[in-house]
Formats: sequence, C-alpha cells, structure tokens
Amino acid sequence: MSSQEDQPLTLAKLRGRLNLTQMKLASALGVSMATVSDWETGKKEPRLKHVRLLIEVLGCSFEELCEAFDQVKRRE
Repeated sequence: MSSQEDQPLTLAKLRGRLNLTQMKLASALGVSMATVSDWETGKKEPRLKHVRLLIEVLGCSFEELCEAFDQVKRRE
C-alpha cells in the first residue's frame, strides 16, 4: 500500500488538508464553486490573482500548487 505522501498531490488534496469544501474555498477566493470544480478537473486554470490567493488560503508553496495542477494535466 502506498502512503498518502506517495500519492499525487492534487488541488482537492490541498483543500482536504484544511477540511475545506469546494464551496468554502470558492467563497474564500471570491469565485464560484463551479470555478473551483473546473480547476480541479482541468477544464480551466486559475488566473494569477487566484494563484496568489490559493497559495495563501491553502498554505502551500507555489511549487506544490503547480504540482497539483500538473497532476490534472497528466490524467488527460
């Protein structure tokens, strides 16, 4: 069995670290829940202003956030 550290980092996992729902994250960022869902599924990428807010709200590094978005692209 693989540990959670071995599993790919995703935006949903970053959210999960803080027990945030899509709705709570969306509210904190001033976007819709559908926008957060689109980011998590790779339909859209966040604008720079939202990247900055995501890093602040999720307490992650820029590198971790990039890794999370790269995981979505690898699944496509």
